[in-house]
Amino acid sequence: MNRRKIRTLVDLIIHQNNLTVPIDVEKIASAIGAEIKKDDFDESLSGFAFQKHGSKFIGVNSSEGIQRQRFTIAHELGHLFLHKQSSVSYDKGMMLMRNTHSSDGTDIKEIEANRFAAELLMPEDSLRHDLLSAGQIDLVEENDATKELISKLADKYNVSFMAMSIRLTTLYFN
Repeated sequence: MNRRKIRTLVDLIIHQNNLTVPIDVEKIASAIGAEIKKDDFDESLSGFAFQKHGSKFIGVNSSEGIQRQRFTIAHELGHLFLHKQSSVSYDKGMMLMRNTHSSDGTDIKEIEANRFAAELLMPEDSLRHDLLSAGQIDLVEENDATKELISKLADKYNVSFMAMSIRLTTLYFN
């Protein structure tokens, strides 16, 4: 699914659930009937989505920081919304895992789920509004003022500094 369609879907989800930043990803999971299970998984597994016979589960590695857990939930929600007919199966259900492979940029489903998560946690319209209010930002040569702004935005959206940096760079160059 292309970037524009993902953005349209996320905008609809945000509107239907009357959400504001920081986005309550657990509220969205609850709204679609997905149960979140947190446990101390192996360090190579951030999370997974499992869907079978109408039951939906999102597993999250509880040993990771809260911002990483939020991104993982948003990523897994992306799979549940975007990849309902996935060829990945487990006992005639759907099971997709967020692991080190998820961020290497080669699997289209992982790319889409990451785009969904970024758009959900850092909605473009809201972020652009915040940037207009903030004034000048230089993403090429990150000076102290830029780093401070990225840090403030990361706090506001309850995401990591790195996630916000990537999101801003993606918006700037696309």
